[in-house]
Amino acid sequence: MVRSVSGIHLLRALVLLGLLLAFLDPRLSLPGRVVYLLDFSPSARESVFALAENLPRGASYVAFAERAAPIASPTARRLDLGEGTDLRAAFQEALKLRPSRVVLVSDGLLDPVPPPFPLDALYVPPRPYVDLRLVPPLYPLLGETVAVGVVLEAPRPTEALLRVEGPAGPLEKRLLVEGRRVLTYTFPLVESAEVRAVAEGPWGRSEAGVRLNPADRARALVLGDPALARYLEAQGFAVEESLQLPPSLEQLDLVAVGVGVLDLPQGAPEALRDYLRQGGGLLFTATPKGLFFGGWDRALPEDLPLKPLGRKGAALVLVLDVSGSMEGEKLAMAVTGALELVRSAAPEDYLGVVLFSSAPRILFPPRPMTEQGKREAESLLLSLRAGGGTVLGGAFQEALRLLQEVPVERKAILVLSDGIIFDPPEPILTLAETSGVEVSTLALGADADASFLEELARRGGGRFYQAATAGELPRLFLREGQEIFQGEGLEGRFPAEALPHPLTQGFAFPSLRVLLPARAEPWAEVLLQSEERVVLALGERGEGRVAALATDLSRSWRDWEEAAPFLGGLARYLAGTRQALALHAYPQGEEVRVVVLGRLEAPLALAGGKEIPLLPTGPLSHEVFLREEGVLLDGKRRLPLALPLPGEWSPRDGEAVLRALAEGSGGRLLSLGELPERASAPLSLRPYLLALALLLFLLERLLEARAHGATTPRPLGG
Repeated sequence: MVRSVSGIHLLRALVLLGLLLAFLDPRLSLPGRVVYLLDFSPSARESVFALAENLPRGASYVAFAERAAPIASPTARRLDLGEGTDLRAAFQEALKLRPSRVVLVSDGLLDPVPPPFPLDALYVPPRPYVDLRLVPPLYPLLGETVAVGVVLEAPRPTEALLRVEGPAGPLEKRLLVEGRRVLTYTFPLVESAEVRAVAEGPWGRSEAGVRLNPADRARALVLGDPALARYLEAQGFAVEESLQLPPSLEQLDLVAVGVGVLDLPQGAPEALRDYLRQGGGLLFTATPKGLFFGGWDRALPEDLPLKPLGRKGAALVLVLDVSGSMEGEKLAMAVTGALELVRSAAPEDYLGVVLFSSAPRILFPPRPMTEQGKREAESLLLSLRAGGGTVLGGAFQEALRLLQEVPVERKAILVLSDGIIFDPPEPILTLAETSGVEVSTLALGADADASFLEELARRGGGRFYQAATAGELPRLFLREGQEIFQGEGLEGRFPAEALPHPLTQGFAFPSLRVLLPARAEPWAEVLLQSEERVVLALGERGEGRVAALATDLSRSWRDWEEAAPFLGGLARYLAGTRQALALHAYPQGEEVRVVVLGRLEAPLALAGGKEIPLLPTGPLSHEVFLREEGVLLDGKRRLPLALPLPGEWSPRDGEAVLRALAEGSGGRLLSLGELPERASAPLSLRPYLLALALLLFLLERLLEARAHGATTPRPLGG
């Protein structure tokens, strides 16, 4: 009985001792395996080969580049493992050998991958070399001046002689490549083209080539400027010439306007304004019917980068019929037309309104059409009411009297009526003929006294207009305002001076033969000027770009050989926000930041089998970070992304890469004298101690059960 109890206590003590030892996890040292991973990629293999004789013979070896394979000894050489570096493949091959210790021998020019085991590393320097790549433009257009990126990379400073050949002729440079250097080779893409580059130096020779095929042609609508149309066609634009706006401008990259606002259908200014604000490109040229003479400075005052300079003011008095027959739509449309006159006037112009019905009434005398003057005129016009008869004489005399006090040379009267004039006609006709003031008339509807109004315009030296319906009035008012409030053009020889801008760089501009004196708006950028007069200015409105050229191309630049390239570059710049996408790639560490400029719907980058959305970063701007080349998806478009991704020879601090890789895994960066040949494989005794403790526990429980049975008393018999 005593022996059983003492045995139980002993077993219980042994169980506790086994558990304590298992918690402390003692280990038994056994012989292990050292695996060396040898970098046989192009940048490191020569240094590794030179080191081979100094590597331990008793270890196991795996050679790797794009692929990995075991080798019998460190002096074995494999050149069939590819031209890149895949560290993951090396790790997988090493795991098959069940290593106790792993040493990576490399130049560190690789994508670091977290190792699945503690890793030591030995740094070897990369060999001198210059890698050469050509990066083509993303979406080259026919006629566009394109830039091919020439990317040179060297892990160590190396001298190189670079020669690039292509449509722009040979480019030759001797340079020191230290890290990454990028040059551009530019030329106009008028057909499919090939660019080849060669770099030579102490390492030997590197070559690269790329072929460019035009992806598309920019689409331009040219309204009334045949000279511009020919220049754009010579630059590869798909040009449509017309005097009408299509129902939709959405498919156009550029609209060039060389006609007047009244030469286009009603609503054209609003359509062009919307097109510009939504990202379209607009170019206004000074043909005899375009720009200022065409009234665009008045029709689009907020969107034209040029305004007339030094224009002489004119004065116009509108003599408006407000008799009872004008009530309703007629008066409403007459007021709308008068408002067009107000808007079309410049600050140096004077406008007044005299009303006539049964008696004359001055709505407002001729006043300068400043912003304040326009607001007051609009308010008074919107307050008009109709009623009474149709007596013109008194109102006509008031208009002449008011004009006598206006300090401008050109003075005019515009008479509008829809009925029979009650006055004797001859006194009014005689007054118009002798006043020295230009008199125009407008007959509204079938009941108007057209014969009298036509004779009044003839005697007054003006123009006669006939409007069948009230809806025609606004455009007729605008036409008359354009006749009265017009500017002047100059002819002669005007020297053209280019201001610093990428679009003017490299061009020698000839003198101009025709010039509309102009100034630039504060929001516009001046590209060309002639003394104090601006010739060409451009700017951004909404999401689009607009430019205005104050000279007639058919006369000024007819004999200038570089006119087509300059105008083509200007047109492509204006169209840039709608047509081709512009790609900018910025290497950032192991990734490339891709910035895409252009009109995109729901852009995605397809790379590495994944769809990565592009994030909007501003108007017409999207960004994405990529680690490999892929495809840009946008609607039906699939555009290849050729990116300057880090390659085999991308400059890195290889020693720092290896140190971070080793220390992050629990290893360290070794020197040549610290390379191990053998390793110990510590065997953990914890599972064995736990098993022994369990066995002793079960034995203790068995002894305790037996001891309990022996001490139980027997029941008494009968």
